[in-house]
Amino acid sequence: KQWYQRRVRAVYREQSNNTRPGSSASAYCRETAARFFTPGADGGTLIANAVLVDMENKVVAGCLSRRHAGVWTYNPRCSVLSKQGSGNNWANGYCNFGETKEEEISVAVKVLLHSLPDLRVALLLMSAAGGTGSGLGCRITELIRDIVPGVLLVNQVVLPFSQGEVSVQGYNMLLTLSSLYQSSDALLLSHNDSYQTLSRRLIPGTSSRDCISFREMNRLISSHVAGVLLPASSAKEEEKKGRLIHCDDIVEHLVPHPCYRLLTARMMPVISEHSRDYTNTTWEMLGKYSRQMLIQNSIIDEGLIWSIKPRSELLTTNKRTQNLNVSVSNYIVCRGSEVALPEVEDRFKVADLYRNEKTKLLCGYSAATFDKLDKSLFVIDNSAKNGHFLEDLLSDSWLKFQANAFIYQYEKFGLDREWFKESFNVIEKVRRDYENLLPKK
Repeated sequence: KQWYQRRVRAVYREQSNNTRPGSSASAYCRETAARFFTPGADGGTLIANAVLVDMENKVVAGCLSRRHAGVWTYNPRCSVLSKQGSGNNWANGYCNFGETKEEEISVAVKVLLHSLPDLRVALLLMSAAGGTGSGLGCRITELIRDIVPGVLLVNQVVLPFSQGEVSVQGYNMLLTLSSLYQSSDALLLSHNDSYQTLSRRLIPGTSSRDCISFREMNRLISSHVAGVLLPASSAKEEEKKGRLIHCDDIVEHLVPHPCYRLLTARMMPVISEHSRDYTNTTWEMLGKYSRQMLIQNSIIDEGLIWSIKPRSELLTTNKRTQNLNVSVSNYIVCRGSEVALPEVEDRFKVADLYRNEKTKLLCGYSAATFDKLDKSLFVIDNSAKNGHFLEDLLSDSWLKFQANAFIYQYEKFGLDREWFKESFNVIEKVRRDYENLLPKK
């Protein structure tokens, strides 16, 4: 719900600013609405271009029962639910519900596709720890691939806390990532640990011991992703030279090779609403911090080590940069007023930031502000350290697998040890591919 709410706000905030018909702001509103919504039968209420799936009916039923201020809603024909969950079991979601709910999900998807004849990209929102989001989510990805093979598929995958949400989350993550690597075009990863830390900054008086709600974390995740996917042009609008960057342009740029599909989104600034009136941001500052966050593979602008720089910017003769993150490709989006091209774009064009000598950078710009921020910068990258977490995942899961821990829970749904072994092989290859992107020590 928060995902679509942010898009509606983007449309109506621009409309409330007395946008003139034919102006760039008016075009932005139209493109935002067309990209994520379809006009309803009454001609007024927008219908979200979405299919809702959950094997527990509470959340989906709640979404369908609400009409958000009469502005937008979901199509009840594009929803699939059940009365029991998947019990945090990937095999239950994939093998069991994937079979029994396949026809119902297929019908819901085709209902949506009927109103989207020119669909280029499908975004699937899912988690990797439980059973429905991970297991059934993977099966749905394969189903959509079969129904519309020409559409690019992007899976936005929320990864669980490293300390553990469920005892078998390592298995579920392993099976999820290995399955998606064979059916999806890109995996946009969101780590719960990082977003929990980031959320604490937005709530006054919270400490490292305070519990942060999933609602607050989801709000942040949706902001990071929305800022990347909302309309932007390839040149500043006032120059009248750029063209609209479509979602398929972004995916094809970020994933030039099928071995590298792991993406991360970053956003600057991330500040609480009560602090915005006292914060003065500049494009120079946003570009400086965003690039350093990319270099250190962090979505948080605190604790950055500024001595880690590209080789060409080091002043000493000992130019070792083994801690430098390098990218396959990057996409940056500037949203707001008075975008200063050299102060942002040039920072990300440094050749040392990329695996190949040819710079792999795509830039987007929009004069429309995002979430009441006068200036905001978004970065989505395909970089070497996006695969760092795979080493711990493989190590922990392999130890459990060798001990035969919890395997019986998966075998009862038809998922055998050979399936696990194949998944280990797939993710080990992904880990090696991303590790080989880093400069040799």
